Amino acid sequence: MKATLLINSRLLFLIFLLAGLNALGQKGIPDDFCLSNDEYRLYEMINAHRVLNGLKEIPLSASLSYVARTHVIDLYTNHPDTSICNLNSWSDKGSWTPCCHNKYVPQEECIRNKPKELTGYTGEGYELTYAEVFNTRADTVFKFWSTIDEANEFLLNEGRWEKKNWRAIGIGIYKSYAVVWMGQKTDALPAPERCSGVSASKTKNVRNETSAAIGSIPVISSKTGRFYLIVASLQSDADAQKEATKYSKLEGTNIMILKNMQGQYRVSINDYPTLEEAKQGKTKFEESFKGAWILNY
Repeated sequence: MKATLLINSRLLFLIFLLAGLNALGQKGIPDDFCLSNDEYRLYEMINAHRVLNGLKEIPLSASLSYVARTHVIDLYTNHPDTSICNLNSWSDKGSWTPCCHNKYVPQEECIRNKPKELTGYTGEGYELTYAEVFNTRADTVFKFWSTIDEANEFLLNEGRWEKKNWRAIGIGIYKSYAVVWMGQKTDALPAPERCSGVSASKTKNVRNETSAAIGSIPVISSKTGRFYLIVASLQSDADAQKEATKYSKLEGTNIMILKNMQGQYRVSINDYPTLEEAKQGKTKFEESFKGAWILNY
């Protein structure tokens, strides 16, 4: 697996990737710009990781997500990471300033200014990326980042990132590349929606049911305040039921399905009244569910 890290600052250059969209290099973000299911899941996992470590969630940014999407498509399509240029580089195939970033002749300002070049975002951007040979998924990316000290420090404002105050986050996943952009300025634009989700305006009048059984596994659609150990995210009740049923006979579990307002279904193998108990439960199921994560819902 090819997995390369880079966090750009004035002192450290690690290596990253980004995702882009078809309307490359435009100042205005398309009206229909949205996040894929995997991109949105990675965003949620990063914020859940921060909350578990006592930090605030970072607001989702349309501008930084657009920059992320643009860069990953550039990397996948044009491969600017040739010769001595690393994966933080940008090609000369779009309406932006090309960047050949490397440890010998770093172009960190060229990288940090990409949000200003591509969008109306006025702050600088910092990026963390991931790459592998085959198409990647949010769970794989997050698991890698959370186990690498440099990447984890970037996500949790630790180490050399301790004095940074992340006020905006952008996510991009395309083919075998994934990236997260962070910024210290808030984004004036509203947060992008999930492409297959239901918009907030369409969900205001949706009845919030406490619990409903779509199939044989209970479905929770109202917040309970408990901590759930999540092992899968799916887009339909049928798929969620099918996935949840696979674990229904496992000893020590209490299988449930959580449904959020965007119509996404999460399979929980157990729930707990406190965060500490949830962490203990996660440790207990570590070997069987390596990608499990905790959600307070």
